[in-house]
Amino acid sequence: MRREPAPPEGSGRTPARRGVATLPAILLGAIALAATPAGCAARSGPGRAEAAASPEWASAALSSGGRVNLLVLRPTAPARGLVVAFPWGAGDAGLLAGLIETYWDEAAPAAGFAVIGVEVRGPSLAEGGESLMRAVLDWADRNLPGTSGSLVLTGASAGGVGVFHAAAASPRPVDAVLAMPGRAGPEVALDRLAGVPVRLMVGERDARWVRSSRETAARLEAAGALVTLDVVTGQGHVLRVPQEELLGWIELHRAPDSAGPPGQFSRPVLPVGAGRGGAGRGPAILAAGAPVER
Repeated sequence: MRREPAPPEGSGRTPARRGVATLPAILLGAIALAATPAGCAARSGPGRAEAAASPEWASAALSSGGRVNLLVLRPTAPARGLVVAFPWGAGDAGLLAGLIETYWDEAAPAAGFAVIGVEVRGPSLAEGGESLMRAVLDWADRNLPGTSGSLVLTGASAGGVGVFHAAAASPRPVDAVLAMPGRAGPEVALDRLAGVPVRLMVGERDARWVRSSRETAARLEAAGALVTLDVVTGQGHVLRVPQEELLGWIELHRAPDSAGPPGQFSRPVLPVGAGRGGAGRGPAILAAGAPVER
């Protein structure tokens, strides 16, 4: 298993270590799974040969004052897009590193996506979201050439709350949103996501988040977003999803659009798993009854 990179100098923190008290027990279990041979197979999928990209810490200046810490994975293939990720819980360095290692350190960089994890508590983006997103995107423009073509925002739990604040405040149009799980409060204006693919993933056993995910899906649909709500059979709050499944959903929306140049996201939302090698390549999905669910 890789050692986590040290936080930026001057951050006042020591590197978070896997298994310390900053990680809730439920997250420890999910991250431990990712580190086992079976977990690695679930993350990478059969026949995957790419190695995990090496993360590095950086920081970006906020126009509102101060700095935000970033955990960065550079693409290991020709660059073609950017994934910005918001972590679970309090959003500290350990939780952020766990999120990136669990979902984003192999398949996305190998497909040409840079990944920037943001050390922030998601709900705090209700204020200062525009300043933070501008800082992250400006840093990417200066340091990650070729990644400005497509912008994907993702977050889990508290990060899945923050991802909607970030999407509403982003100075650049967002091409896709993936919340796993996530929800948007009534204070979040969702009209900027009209025509944008949004995927909400939530564990079947996570009853409170299933309810809030349904409510958010209905609001997104009313705002004109292209919504998919996936209730994952047999799972709880921390989802176990192969990295290639997440990348596959992104790739399904990267086909050239007749209304725009190649490289833009196409707008039709296709079923999870379509055209990607048959059964067993992604999580089991439970259709739970709402019109926007499958």
